[in-house]
Amino acid sequence: MRSPRIWVLLGHRTGDNNQLLALAEALKLPFETRTLKFNLLRAFHPWLGASLTSLRRDSRRGLDAPWPDLVIGIGWRSVPVARWIRKQSGGRTRIVRLGHPRADAKLFDLIITTPQYPVGEEGNILTLPLGMSRYRSPPVPTDEERAFLDALPRPHRLLAVGGPAKYWQLTVDRVCSAALRLAIANGTLLAVTSPRTPPDITQALGTIDHGNVRLVSGRSPRFPVLLADADEIFVTGDSVAMLSEAVLTGKPVGIVPIEFSAEGERRLSNKPESTRDLRRFWASLRERGLAGTLDRPVAGQVADPAATAADAVKALLGDLVE
Repeated sequence: MRSPRIWVLLGHRTGDNNQLLALAEALKLPFETRTLKFNLLRAFHPWLGASLTSLRRDSRRGLDAPWPDLVIGIGWRSVPVARWIRKQSGGRTRIVRLGHPRADAKLFDLIITTPQYPVGEEGNILTLPLGMSRYRSPPVPTDEERAFLDALPRPHRLLAVGGPAKYWQLTVDRVCSAALRLAIANGTLLAVTSPRTPPDITQALGTIDHGNVRLVSGRSPRFPVLLADADEIFVTGDSVAMLSEAVLTGKPVGIVPIEFSAEGERRLSNKPESTRDLRRFWASLRERGLAGTLDRPVAGQVADPAATAADAVKALLGDLVE
């Protein structure tokens, strides 16, 4: 019996693509990727139906028979494309969506989401406690990484800094205040930034007047190596991905509070149940005993979300994977 044919619809966001690839790799089945680029019609996705109208012409190559048994996508942009693929297959292709597709759940065979999204509780929705990670086993440190970390006094606290998110802001004062609270006399605080971190925050972290605060810049040590090395991990609340990866280490994790943006103050005080709200994710982590605060980080255990999601997808595929 042949393996099921699986397409993964990639986009322009690295974090989204990593979620998709984490699931595809956890299936342990052959899969193909299709990288999609969209035109301005993407904004009209609720009215496009099963269509390639919002897809740039150079992204349409490779979308042809033989059609897949399963198409996996994330968010809302590629929803019309996934529906078009199923239509071309005569309705045979199963559709799995990650995140929040902003469309009727009945259009999909399975939605895999996390608590910050207002997706619902229909029978075809799986809500994971964490985002999926591709890095379930920590990489072996290079000699350079090992030497750098071994030279720093322990314990090692890791401060992972994200950046502004929809409805949320990250300020210099908030981040530097957290860094100074976490700095300890007999150990080291390693502050690592992300591509989303504003330059003024990175600069401020690098000039903190405390001998035991070290800003990690550049590509070494790598973030998964820092996670594996840390004794405690603290993550700014904007980053679901970094919080998820921190929790999956099984080490004590604390959430660094962030603030509403002006838009967030307006939007999330009016019908917050209808939009993405990070407070739901933070509350879920705390209720499950998976994360704590700056002063009281919490170590919790949770099943690998990628494996949980892969089991649900295999059940959907049924006899195609038996």
